[in-house]
Amino acid sequence: MNWSVTKTKNSVAWLFMLACGFVSSLGAETANPGKFRGYVEQNQRRQAYGVYIKNRKFGWAIDEMKLGKHDGRDVALYTFDIQGRFTSGGEKSTFESKSVTIYELEGKGEIIFGEERSVEDGNETLRTIVREGDGLAITTRIRSGESKRRVPIPKDSLELIRELEVWLSKPPLKGAKFEGYSTSWDQDDVNSKEIYIYRGRKTILWGGVKTAIHLITLNMDGMVMACELMTDGTAIKGFMGGLFELRAEKESIAKMLGTEPIDMLEASSIKVDKNLGAPENVEALTLRLTGLKDFKIPNSHRQRVRSNLGGNLILELSRDRRTEQPARLPPAKRDEYLKSTPTLQSDHEALRKKAREIIREEKDPLEMATYLEQWVFTNVRQTMAANTTSALDVLNNRAGDCTEITMLFVALARASGIPAREVGGVMYANEGSPIFGWHAWAEIHDGEQWVSIDPTWNQVYVDATHIKLSEDSNDWAWVNLLGKMKIKVLKVTRKS
Repeated sequence: MNWSVTKTKNSVAWLFMLACGFVSSLGAETANPGKFRGYVEQNQRRQAYGVYIKNRKFGWAIDEMKLGKHDGRDVALYTFDIQGRFTSGGEKSTFESKSVTIYELEGKGEIIFGEERSVEDGNETLRTIVREGDGLAITTRIRSGESKRRVPIPKDSLELIRELEVWLSKPPLKGAKFEGYSTSWDQDDVNSKEIYIYRGRKTILWGGVKTAIHLITLNMDGMVMACELMTDGTAIKGFMGGLFELRAEKESIAKMLGTEPIDMLEASSIKVDKNLGAPENVEALTLRLTGLKDFKIPNSHRQRVRSNLGGNLILELSRDRRTEQPARLPPAKRDEYLKSTPTLQSDHEALRKKAREIIREEKDPLEMATYLEQWVFTNVRQTMAANTTSALDVLNNRAGDCTEITMLFVALARASGIPAREVGGVMYANEGSPIFGWHAWAEIHDGEQWVSIDPTWNQVYVDATHIKLSEDSNDWAWVNLLGKMKIKVLKVTRKS
């Protein structure tokens, strides 16, 4: 059985840092506009954090800003380092990532160079980012090969960071917003938009001293993070959903992990009061969901919200099926779901060749997708200890959890000319006790409608226990539900 919240395990601390950790000395307007040497010199820092889930530490992170040299010129060096370990369903998993981002001190303080190395369960990804003319060239090296692409200069800059600090130093009125950007090298669009919302101030004891702190909420791709910043801009806490927390700590303490790794499946799953039996036999389901304040569940022909009062809703689900009314994709959307991306390399010859081998002469999109699903289900070993962020690596490793399995299926579908996307949510399982666990699966468009396909469970037209919460790999709003969403079974209809 494979359940996955692995999308969040590395990203949690990283996203917290984007939200909370890149703001230093507030009110630092001593540097002249466009000249950042004095600004960076004044704001040099090194801060360590412990990364927690349900009050148990599973990782640590360090971010550092300092003056340095690059190609003989003075620059600002920003380093972010994160490591951690956990178990999932009894299998051990580890992750580590270190990145260096270099900003020039002239002009707007733009990014001119970067390096990034990440290792998940032994799968290494290396990225080098260099300035080429009016853009950047990103070279990515994974076990299966090397790729290169060009992107525009990111919007992230020292100038923008300083503007955020000035905004905070006033301080702003409660509810005031600031628009910023961070950089994600593995995304098609490297600019990740951030909306900061000022929530007010409060006083806490910090080091035995009463200290005023800023309360900030940040929204990034639908994911909401709450941060607590000291008046000098140092992030001391961050919260995500009802599970994850980031705490500023001394470096020696931050790096002290418990002897027993936390079980991510146990910590994140949602217990229910009724055994539904084998999920593949569930035809229809009515549930009461709570803890979904401000969250919009996707509606479809198999998933309907019957009522919704303040985040307390009744959800009706059925097994996926053919619909009577076709819903064809607009050309722009079709292109979007056929596109090769840094993680779904559907234009790579290895994936195209494998797709051709699997589908042979078949021309019907749904039949083609069925062949691909059956091949992935049969040939990819299911394990929680083979995490990667590349469909090519999954093809070579032939191992992964639902995230990797879905990634490979979607890449093969796109390589075959079938529009496809990753979706995510929760699905029922009986793992000793009845639960809903976080899960990823896929949807393909066969020319008439979206069809749900779960290559982890060998299902074309998924059963009624699949609750879809996101429709795109860049939709992170579902993270807000971790540790908060509760499920009660009201009615279940099983296959006779």
